[in-house]
Amino acid sequence: MIRLIVLDADGTIWDHHNVTELRGPFKLVSKDVAEDTNGVKVRLNDKLIDFLEFARKKRILVSLASWNEPKNVFELLSLFGIDKYFVFPVAEPHPNKYQMIQKIISNLSKIGIDISPDEILYIDDRDIHLSEIRERIGNVKFLKFGLDMKDWQEAINRIERDI
Repeated sequence: MIRLIVLDADGTIWDHHNVTELRGPFKLVSKDVAEDTNGVKVRLNDKLIDFLEFARKKRILVSLASWNEPKNVFELLSLFGIDKYFVFPVAEPHPNKYQMIQKIISNLSKIGIDISPDEILYIDDRDIHLSEIRERIGNVKFLKFGLDMKDWQEAINRIERDI
């Protein structure tokens, strides 16, 4: 059973491939589009909020492991109003996603929530971190955004079959 979903940000939560390169402050253009000071737009991927609401209703924890400078990531999460869905989100300027996931697991453990690797679903638009995550953390479940699921509605459907 899935108890924790860890999401990537770039190319997964939103369509932009690297929000670290953008210049804040950001402004909200519409409910699902933000723009940096140079006019570069960041759009939430389709049905993301439905997915986050689904996880909340199913009492599945959602967190974030993002290879980015944290400032832009957290500003965008807040601006889009979705920061409230994430427990112990981590954005750091290095590619070691397993370390970020270890931090999330450790922080959850400190508040009395113990999660085993087989209870974790990791969703990313790239699988380059997966073997290291599985080597260091264990056999987490994985969905590749854009391949295993074309949008967040498909993720909901896949998870409903699993729980």
